[in-house]
Amino acid sequence: MNLFRTVVGIDPSGRRLALSVVRFGVGRTSVLVPPVVLDLRAERDQTWLAKAESVLLDFVARYGLSGSEARLAIPADKVFMARISLPPLRAKDLRAAIALELDRLFPFPASSLSFNWILSGESAGGKNAQQIVMAAPSEYIERWEELVSRTGLRLAGAVPSGWALSAACRHVDDSLGKAGETCAILRDLEKAVECTVMISGEPFYSSLRLCPPESAPAAGLALLNEALVDCPSGKEGADISVIAPSGWWTKGWISGEGTEFIRKVDGFESRAARIMSAAAGSTDAVPVWEVLGAFGAASSERGPDLLAPEEKMTGATNVSRTVTGALAAAALLLALSWPAAILFRTNEEVRRLDAEISSLRPDVERVESSLAQLGGIEGRVHILREASAGREEPLRILRQMTDRLPQGTWLTGIRLEDRKVEIDGLSPSASEIFPLLSREGQFRKMEFASPITRQPDNLERFQIRAEFVPNPASMTGDGGGTR
Repeated sequence: MNLFRTVVGIDPSGRRLALSVVRFGVGRTSVLVPPVVLDLRAERDQTWLAKAESVLLDFVARYGLSGSEARLAIPADKVFMARISLPPLRAKDLRAAIALELDRLFPFPASSLSFNWILSGESAGGKNAQQIVMAAPSEYIERWEELVSRTGLRLAGAVPSGWALSAACRHVDDSLGKAGETCAILRDLEKAVECTVMISGEPFYSSLRLCPPESAPAAGLALLNEALVDCPSGKEGADISVIAPSGWWTKGWISGEGTEFIRKVDGFESRAARIMSAAAGSTDAVPVWEVLGAFGAASSERGPDLLAPEEKMTGATNVSRTVTGALAAAALLLALSWPAAILFRTNEEVRRLDAEISSLRPDVERVESSLAQLGGIEGRVHILREASAGREEPLRILRQMTDRLPQGTWLTGIRLEDRKVEIDGLSPSASEIFPLLSREGQFRKMEFASPITRQPDNLERFQIRAEFVPNPASMTGDGGGTR
């Protein structure tokens, strides 16, 4: 276990991209850079993901985060949850048994899902253990894993949104994870509301409902009531600690009949802003609710992971927990024995090299552009060499074409195959080229190969195909003879 590492939390909930960077070291974790929330307006998933990749790439380059770990908070509308009871099974048989239940539990085939579970408790009879099973489409996780890798990060975990929010809240106020206490988190996602309910710090319900912003408090309370109908604690009438935007309380949106059991968690937003801001950042500028999931995903070290659940089982026995604790203590002692100055200098050198690579990117792009131009020049030289070897028809076609093109027209490309011609270029008026080329009938079967597009410099980009048919006069050579 590497105690000194940087983790980037990513939360795409609500079609917004929230990023939070957490630094793990000796003692409490810290936020390395100010959190970022970007509203990426796009209807199509592919367009949205392309924008998200571009933003993440710039973020990684700006702060020198290349090579760091990343953790994804899977949005609540992508996660399926259910509670099941199973008879006592050996640990190695439990995954296979739950896999058989997936087709019955969720509306997707088990082969297309990544799933994991946690032990929720035992039934009243003490015979069957109750499991909370959660799953997400494997394709969704794999798509994000590829996207993250292209930005220079390594996806190390995919945490359901409910567990990410739970980890963030417990990090802000560790009293929220007290044994037997029920706590709810209501989060406004602009066009939706998200509700997560947990007992003893472990979520048993996480759901999202689309609604207009003004209806978010009512929709959040409706989701909370749905969750409490089947509360695993079985405690009816007990108070529930509720974490929600402060504006909902001050405007009286969380009040009235049916809310007597709700207890407000005071000061949560200010504490969360103080923890989630970088050391030099302003707490007033921290978008607490938007970045809460990203911060929770980055700082989460336990709980169900859907990225590689077969390798990251969470139902550890007491013996394995003891061994893990002993190894963690040993790792801590080893880490303290190493010269910290060497580690810090190495990190600074890596950041310097990342910045130098980023600064060289424009030069690389200019070289690639020059190579592309050189390829075009080589093509033109090839045409001239063919003409000098006795094949004059390409030059004759080019001469006839350039004599007819209107003033201000530029050719950016020409392709010849026998007497079929295809030209690309820019012109103040591409529609004027047709009558000029068709004059005397030497260019026939003309058509635009693609739609005309207007450039920022007010020129029209065009692509025209035609067939060159020379007349006898054009085939007369310089000496008066004919071919």
